[in-house]
Amino acid sequence: MKIERISLENVAVSPHSGAHVATVFLHGDTASLSLRASAMPATMLSGLTESAIVTRALVQDALRQLRRMPEFRNAPQAIVVEDSAWPVAAEQA
Repeated sequence: MKIERISLENVAVSPHSGAHVATVFLHGDTASLSLRASAMPATMLSGLTESAIVTRALVQDALRQLRRMPEFRNAPQAIVVEDSAWPVAAEQA
């Protein structure tokens, strides 16, 4: 699956766990899917805003889930994320 665009919706902080949660949409060349992602991102990464840190952590969780799905588990190279696919919020400094 070649992921051409990634977007996030309903980003929030869970009142129970304190983790950030969101629905992550992965738009590919042949399909699109949505995954519910959660993350407890590190509080400091040099040169990035809190929003960028949270966005990256949520997208990484969604990609982790995708790689564990049966159709991709045995072929991790089958998932390719284009550099331009990342949300703008993940790039902010």
